[in-house]
Amino acid sequence: MSRRSNRRLMVVSHPAVVPVNQLVYRELVQRGWSVTIVVPDRWRHPYSARPVTPKPIDGMQAQLTALPVALAGRPQRHFYLARCRSQCTKIRPDVAFIEAEPFSLSAAQWSRIFAKERVPFGVQCAENIDRALPPPIRWLRSSVLRRANFVAARSDTAANLARTWGATGQVRLAPHAVPGWNTAPVHVPRPFTVGYAGRLVESKGLTDLVAAVRRLDAPVELLLIGNGELRPQLEGQAIPGSTVRVLDSLNHEQMASGYAQIDVLALPSHTTPAWKEQFGRVIVEALWCGVPVVGSDSGEIPWLIGLTAGGFVFPEGDVDGLAARLGQLRDDPSLRELLAANGRAAVERLFSVPAATDALEGLLISAFQPPASSL
Repeated sequence: MSRRSNRRLMVVSHPAVVPVNQLVYRELVQRGWSVTIVVPDRWRHPYSARPVTPKPIDGMQAQLTALPVALAGRPQRHFYLARCRSQCTKIRPDVAFIEAEPFSLSAAQWSRIFAKERVPFGVQCAENIDRALPPPIRWLRSSVLRRANFVAARSDTAANLARTWGATGQVRLAPHAVPGWNTAPVHVPRPFTVGYAGRLVESKGLTDLVAAVRRLDAPVELLLIGNGELRPQLEGQAIPGSTVRVLDSLNHEQMASGYAQIDVLALPSHTTPAWKEQFGRVIVEALWCGVPVVGSDSGEIPWLIGLTAGGFVFPEGDVDGLAARLGQLRDDPSLRELLAANGRAAVERLFSVPAATDALEGLLISAFQPPASSL
């Protein structure tokens, strides 16, 4: 995208409480945009005893505005307690982006404000399952999508659902970005290591993963990066020549060191009535770090693996199929290298910070209404 100056963008984003989720907005600042990010002044994480407070990424200290919220930690139910319209009036944005689902209370709250202030705006849509929502929530979703000038869809499925739900503005793929970690091959003698990154919960299919790894010949290791309710059940379980290890000490900025400890990332998720895998950030992160991926056919996993050509897909719940794919990659290092190279190239092309920023900036520019004097 060409550099554009003096464009004022207002972002409302609970994900931006975490520094890594500010990368695209920093890129917009570097391209000449004036960006203000409204974030909750506190957030809650299921595996953190203390509330999370917003932290700016380097270079974004002046861009964050923290406001109080009710129901902190509830992505779809939280809402802001400040005088939000006065914030909008003070910033006078040319365009706005609500980084929240169209059926969330925060999207409903801010969409009304932007509509009243005649600010063109968009929302994100990552939801990829048409859940049965209560009538009032469906009404809110329709209202938000009817007002929105654009929808930043995080996957093709999400884009199709946004259109089905009544989006009237532009709906385009605008994926999440992978951090541009500096990675280099780490040659440390170790057994073939299967890795997983994410929440240690039932829907992630981790009991399938343990069973599949047990089918591989020794020596083999299984490293689970994350935390969750299944940890006591999983940690220390015997596998050929080793035990299951859990690593929970890495923050997101340190995840590259976690991926450097594995030879393949496995994502054996199970679909539930209310959830299936959305955009798999761990997939693109692993590929960026040179690690191929084996994932189930839940949600967006096959779409993402197919798009990047960085791994294999197996039917969810098929332990033998998962074991066969892991065994194939264990026995063929050259295949691992090929898949990793394919995946890294695709991620750089499609999901790097500049590429993800291009996609969002295109939507912002399309929604921006230039003053009549510039026509």
